[in-house]
Amino acid sequence: MTRQIATFLLGDTLLGIDILLVKEVYRHKAMSPIPDGPAHLLGLMNLRGRVVTVIDLNISMNRPPRVRRDNCRLLILKTQEEIRKYSDKEFLEDVRLGEDIVGFLIDEMDDVLPLVNEEILPPPPHLVDIDSDLIEGVIKQGNRLIILLDVTAVLDLVMNASSED
Repeated sequence: MTRQIATFLLGDTLLGIDILLVKEVYRHKAMSPIPDGPAHLLGLMNLRGRVVTVIDLNISMNRPPRVRRDNCRLLILKTQEEIRKYSDKEFLEDVRLGEDIVGFLIDEMDDVLPLVNEEILPPPPHLVDIDSDLIEGVIKQGNRLIILLDVTAVLDLVMNASSED
């Protein structure tokens, strides 16, 4: 089965998620901080009248916090309701996005690449800067390696950490 993977950068790390999970890419704008909220929840923002929870992927993935940059982007995810129409896609069966709109703060978008599931390799056992539980696999594209993010695992981690605080 052919899929499309949206790739993006966090620092020098190239990551990807299935394009069907992406609602839009938005220029970073002002957020309202969450008082006493966990570090990985950067805040809330208004996106055309809808509240978006903004997550810093760096902190969620045990990386150093982001140094604020003007050219950051928000990768806005679809809600669970919005991906229900893709029920014929086997690889989305276990995806749980929730009903709230969530955005990942990223450094920049890269490209959208075609992929067949057989191209996804298991995560290497010695990943240093990323929790391997958050990774679906690794993709080799030419001389580049793309870390395929397990979005459900990231959101579970964020929501579980938020409920503990």
